[in-house]
Amino acid sequence: MKSLNFISAIAFSSLLVACASTNSSIEDIAYTPTGVPIMVTYTLNDGKDWEEVSAGLQGWGDGVAEFRVADEQADVQIKKQATNEWNIQLKRPLFLVEDMKYEISVEASADVPSDIAFVVQQDGGEYTTYFHRPERVTTQPQVFTYQFAMPNDEKNGAFAITFGKGSPGVTYHLKNIRFSSVY
Repeated sequence: MKSLNFISAIAFSSLLVACASTNSSIEDIAYTPTGVPIMVTYTLNDGKDWEEVSAGLQGWGDGVAEFRVADEQADVQIKKQATNEWNIQLKRPLFLVEDMKYEISVEASADVPSDIAFVVQQDGGEYTTYFHRPERVTTQPQVFTYQFAMPNDEKNGAFAITFGKGSPGVTYHLKNIRFSSVY
Protein backbone atom coordinates (compact mmCIF):
# COMPACT_ATOMS: atom_id res chain seq x y z
CA MET A 1 0.00 0.00 0.00
CA LYS A 2 2.89 2.37 0.79
CA SER A 3 4.33 1.81 -2.70
CA LEU A 4 0.92 2.63 -4.19
CA ASN A 5 0.80 5.82 -2.10
CA PHE A 6 4.31 6.71 -3.27
CA ILE A 7 3.39 6.07 -6.92
CA SER A 8 0.22 8.15 -6.44
CA ALA A 9 2.28 10.93 -4.87
CA ILE A 10 4.63 10.89 -7.85
CA ALA A 11 1.73 10.95 -10.29
CA PHE A 12 -0.03 13.80 -8.45
CA SER A 13 3.20 15.76 -8.13
CA SER A 14 3.90 15.24 -11.83
CA LEU A 15 0.46 16.55 -12.68
CA LEU A 16 1.01 19.50 -10.34
CA VAL A 17 4.30 20.42 -11.94
CA ALA A 18 2.95 19.98 -15.44
CA CYS A 19 -0.21 22.02 -14.84
CA ALA A 20 0.88 24.67 -12.36
CA SER A 21 1.98 28.12 -13.35
CA THR A 22 5.14 28.60 -11.37
CA ASN A 23 8.16 30.78 -11.45
CA SER A 24 10.42 27.76 -11.05
CA SER A 25 13.69 27.24 -12.75
CA ILE A 26 14.89 23.75 -13.67
CA GLU A 27 16.98 23.71 -10.47
CA ASP A 28 13.82 24.09 -8.35
CA ILE A 29 12.39 20.72 -9.42
CA ALA A 30 13.73 17.34 -8.23
CA TYR A 31 13.27 14.23 -10.37
CA THR A 32 13.01 10.52 -9.62
CA PRO A 33 15.59 8.20 -11.31
CA THR A 34 13.02 7.70 -14.10
CA GLY A 35 12.79 11.46 -14.72
CA VAL A 36 9.42 12.08 -13.07
CA PRO A 37 9.27 15.46 -11.27
CA ILE A 38 8.17 15.14 -7.64
CA MET A 39 9.02 18.54 -6.22
CA VAL A 40 7.08 21.73 -6.79
CA THR A 41 7.78 25.36 -5.92
CA TYR A 42 5.32 28.23 -6.10
CA THR A 43 6.35 31.87 -5.86
CA LEU A 44 4.36 35.08 -6.08
CA ASN A 45 4.90 35.03 -9.86
CA ASP A 46 3.65 38.63 -10.12
CA GLY A 47 0.26 37.56 -8.77
CA LYS A 48 -0.54 35.01 -11.48
CA ASP A 49 -2.79 32.30 -10.00
CA TRP A 50 -3.14 34.22 -6.71
CA GLU A 51 -6.48 35.56 -5.51
CA GLU A 52 -6.82 38.91 -3.74
CA VAL A 53 -9.58 38.45 -1.17
CA SER A 54 -11.31 41.54 0.19
CA ALA A 55 -14.59 40.24 1.64
CA GLY A 56 -16.08 43.70 2.13
CA LEU A 57 -15.85 44.32 -1.61
CA GLN A 58 -16.88 40.79 -2.57
CA GLY A 59 -20.11 40.88 -0.59
CA TRP A 60 -19.63 37.95 1.80
CA GLY A 61 -18.10 39.68 4.83
CA ASP A 62 -16.35 42.79 6.04
CA GLY A 63 -12.81 44.02 5.64
CA VAL A 64 -11.43 45.93 2.68
CA ALA A 65 -7.88 46.10 1.32
CA GLU A 66 -6.04 47.40 -1.69
CA PHE A 67 -3.54 44.98 -3.26
CA ARG A 68 -0.51 45.89 -5.37
CA VAL A 69 1.39 42.92 -6.78
CA ALA A 70 4.36 43.39 -9.11
CA ASP A 71 7.99 42.40 -9.46
CA GLU A 72 7.66 39.49 -7.01
CA GLN A 73 6.43 41.82 -4.26
CA ALA A 74 3.01 42.43 -2.75
CA ASP A 75 1.79 45.42 -0.80
CA VAL A 76 -1.53 45.09 0.99
CA GLN A 77 -3.04 48.26 2.43
CA ILE A 78 -5.90 47.84 4.89
CA LYS A 79 -8.79 50.19 4.16
CA LYS A 80 -11.29 48.69 6.63
CA GLN A 81 -10.42 46.20 9.38
CA ALA A 82 -12.20 42.84 9.24
CA THR A 83 -13.82 40.92 12.08
CA ASN A 84 -12.14 37.69 10.87
CA GLU A 85 -8.52 37.35 9.77
CA TRP A 86 -9.56 35.43 6.63
CA ASN A 87 -11.75 38.26 5.32
CA ILE A 88 -8.62 39.86 3.83
CA GLN A 89 -6.10 37.51 2.26
CA LEU A 90 -3.76 36.79 -0.59
CA LYS A 91 -4.17 33.13 -1.50
CA ARG A 92 -3.06 30.56 -4.03
CA PRO A 93 -4.80 27.28 -4.87
CA LEU A 94 -2.78 24.10 -4.30
CA PHE A 95 -3.05 20.36 -4.75
CA LEU A 96 -1.46 18.83 -1.65
CA VAL A 97 -0.20 15.24 -1.35
CA GLU A 98 -0.50 12.97 1.69
CA ASP A 99 2.76 12.52 3.66
CA MET A 100 4.53 15.17 1.54
CA LYS A 101 6.45 17.78 3.51
CA TYR A 102 6.04 21.39 2.50
CA GLU A 103 7.91 24.56 3.36
CA ILE A 104 6.52 28.09 3.52
CA SER A 105 8.88 31.06 3.44
CA VAL A 106 7.80 34.70 3.33
CA GLU A 107 9.67 37.94 4.00
CA ALA A 108 7.21 40.35 5.60
CA SER A 109 7.00 43.74 7.29
CA ALA A 110 4.40 46.45 7.85
CA ASP A 111 4.33 50.21 8.36
CA VAL A 112 3.55 49.58 12.05
CA PRO A 113 3.75 46.31 14.00
CA SER A 114 0.72 44.29 12.88
CA ASP A 115 -0.82 40.82 12.95
CA ILE A 116 -0.63 38.44 10.01
CA ALA A 117 -1.21 34.70 9.61
CA PHE A 118 0.09 32.00 7.27
CA VAL A 119 -2.53 29.34 6.53
CA VAL A 120 -2.85 26.14 4.50
CA GLN A 121 -6.37 24.79 4.35
CA GLN A 122 -9.11 23.23 2.31
CA ASP A 123 -10.53 25.98 0.10
CA GLY A 124 -14.23 25.25 0.49
CA GLY A 125 -16.33 22.54 2.10
CA GLU A 126 -15.40 22.37 5.78
CA TYR A 127 -12.30 24.60 5.32
CA THR A 128 -10.17 22.01 7.12
CA THR A 129 -7.00 23.72 8.36
CA TYR A 130 -3.72 21.86 7.87
CA PHE A 131 -1.36 24.63 8.97
CA HIS A 132 -2.00 27.94 10.73
CA ARG A 133 0.62 30.27 12.18
CA PRO A 134 -0.29 33.76 13.41
CA GLU A 135 2.63 36.18 13.68
CA ARG A 136 3.32 39.79 14.53
CA VAL A 137 5.28 41.57 11.80
CA THR A 138 7.37 44.64 12.55
CA THR A 139 8.61 47.58 10.52
CA GLN A 140 11.81 45.65 9.77
CA PRO A 141 11.57 42.84 7.19
CA GLN A 142 11.58 39.39 8.81
CA VAL A 143 11.75 36.01 7.09
CA PHE A 144 9.14 33.56 8.37
CA THR A 145 9.88 29.93 7.47
CA TYR A 146 7.84 26.87 8.45
CA GLN A 147 7.58 23.21 7.50
CA PHE A 148 4.64 20.87 7.86
CA ALA A 149 3.54 17.45 6.57
CA MET A 150 0.18 16.79 4.94
CA PRO A 151 -1.98 14.24 6.76
CA ASN A 152 -3.96 13.44 3.58
CA ASP A 153 -4.37 14.41 -0.06
CA GLU A 154 -6.16 17.70 -0.62
CA LYS A 155 -7.12 18.46 -4.20
CA ASN A 156 -8.85 21.71 -3.24
CA GLY A 157 -6.21 23.27 -0.98
CA ALA A 158 -4.99 26.83 -0.65
CA PHE A 159 -2.03 28.67 0.83
CA ALA A 160 -3.18 32.00 2.24
CA ILE A 161 -1.58 34.97 3.93
CA THR A 162 -4.28 36.67 5.99
CA PHE A 163 -4.42 40.34 6.97
CA GLY A 164 -7.91 40.76 8.47
CA LYS A 165 -6.59 41.82 11.88
CA GLY A 166 -4.67 44.73 10.38
CA SER A 167 -5.74 48.25 11.35
CA PRO A 168 -6.99 50.72 8.74
CA GLY A 169 -4.11 52.52 7.05
CA VAL A 170 -1.52 49.80 7.67
CA THR A 171 0.39 48.58 4.64
CA TYR A 172 1.96 45.12 4.69
CA HIS A 173 5.00 44.48 2.49
CA LEU A 174 5.72 40.94 1.28
CA LYS A 175 8.43 39.50 -0.89
CA ASN A 176 10.28 36.25 -1.46
CA ILE A 177 7.03 34.32 -1.04
CA ARG A 178 7.74 30.65 -1.54
CA PHE A 179 5.67 27.49 -1.03
CA SER A 180 7.52 24.31 -1.93
CA SER A 181 7.63 20.59 -1.34
CA VAL A 182 10.70 19.34 0.55
CA TYR A 183 12.24 16.02 1.54
